[in-house]
Amino acid sequence: MSTVGIATSEILKIKNRGSELTNDLLVKEEPLEIRVGYGQETKRKEFSLAVTMRTPGADEELARGFLLSEGIIYSPTDILSAKYCMQAKQPENTLKVELGNDVAFDPEKFKRNFYVSSSCGVCGKAAIDALEAELSNKQYPNQYVTQTAILSLTDQLTPHQNTFKFTGGLHAAALFDPNGKLLIIREDIGRHNALDKLIGVSGLKQIDLSDKILWLSGRLGFEMIQKSAMVGIRTIAALGAPSSLAVELSQKQSITLIGFLKKEAFNIYSGKENVILDT
Repeated sequence: MSTVGIATSEILKIKNRGSELTNDLLVKEEPLEIRVGYGQETKRKEFSLAVTMRTPGADEELARGFLLSEGIIYSPTDILSAKYCMQAKQPENTLKVELGNDVAFDPEKFKRNFYVSSSCGVCGKAAIDALEAELSNKQYPNQYVTQTAILSLTDQLTPHQNTFKFTGGLHAAALFDPNGKLLIIREDIGRHNALDKLIGVSGLKQIDLSDKILWLSGRLGFEMIQKSAMVGIRTIAALGAPSSLAVELSQKQSITLIGFLKKEAFNIYSGKENVILDT
């Protein structure tokens, strides 16, 4: 079992009117500062872009996915490198992403130096309008998925969730092929971090996301659909419930959205014409 994302704590356990001192396993939560290096080779600059509370591990994937899913860059090739900043006070919690010399990056757009919590999200109809403008030139064909494939997703994940098994405190994001075969899984204390890690590693592996199925362990908020839409994901299935804005955005972006996924049942909130039901 990997211990990168696990800590221990002494607890007093109460059971059957008795008590005992014992150790419990906890998910680690630590801040990661994402810095961006940008500009022409002779005049490189550095900008502190965001601080996110995350579970340590796959930090490069997290940073890469964050830049892609937030529309800060548009291709994995826009990044030259992503490495821990050894000059920082906490190098293990500071990652610097070097953008290509010709990548347009305007720090004025990010002067708020936003803090990203493990459950944050963008809210409001204005965000949908802005995202629609951002995605207006992206066109994808319909992606069809079978009922059998959807129902097969969750059971495949158990053998790959060791940290969750011991702590019970992680969210997961997983990528499946159109037939429901597991390709990649990433975990984090934050739902959006798990998704960004998944997007980041997919970019490193040059995986086309437009014909894949995204599985999510938690609820479906607007920000999860936003991030997915930015990288071309067309089918999303989750164990939890979607919000009204998540459904609205999915419908406008022609994303197949599935919630309350269980062993034998699920709800289709958007794209029901893309789900091939058993007959």
